[in-house]
Amino acid sequence: MAGQATGAAAGRRRGTAALAGGVFALLLAVAGCSSAGTAAAPSARPTEPVPSTASPTAPASPTNAASPTLPPPSAPQSTSPGAVPSAPAPVTPSEPAEASAVLYGCEGRPLTAPKSFELGCDKGAAQLDGLVWTDWGGLSPTATGRLWEQNAAGGVAASPATVTLGGLSGGEYTTLRISAPKAERPNLTFTVGRSGPVPKG
Repeated sequence: MAGQATGAAAGRRRGTAALAGGVFALLLAVAGCSSAGTAAAPSARPTEPVPSTASPTAPASPTNAASPTLPPPSAPQSTSPGAVPSAPAPVTPSEPAEASAVLYGCEGRPLTAPKSFELGCDKGAAQLDGLVWTDWGGLSPTATGRLWEQNAAGGVAASPATVTLGGLSGGEYTTLRISAPKAERPNLTFTVGRSGPVPKG
């Protein structure tokens, strides 16, 4: 009986030891598989870049650009009620010079600022020459020149003379005066018409 009990106990110990060895072997096998799986595990898949969905930003409008400056509109002149705008001062026209004024000579010839002038239409009549006019076309133009006339000895003499016209009417001079202090007749006056000069007095 004692021998049987001892044998049974020994058998249980051997069974327990065998079971423990099997469990340990199983644990080693599991550990080996786990480490092998971990080593063979593929590396993680690289992450692809995600395209940006943000819309492109429009360029900012310039804020420092100076806008063109327009001149301010001129203010209308204010007129008080009842005020009458002053009229421009009237312009007084000056006496127009009659550039077309003429002096009639012999045979009814109209002359303008003549350099010579016959004081009669008869042969041997006195005459003027070398005339230089001032203010022709005005009311009283004057000229300096020479008076040619017959003297008492039957010859012809020249004297310095000043001629003044007047009686302007319708663009025609109707009077002629001669001042020649050194002549035999120092003062002569003529009426002038379409037929020429006529001595007066």
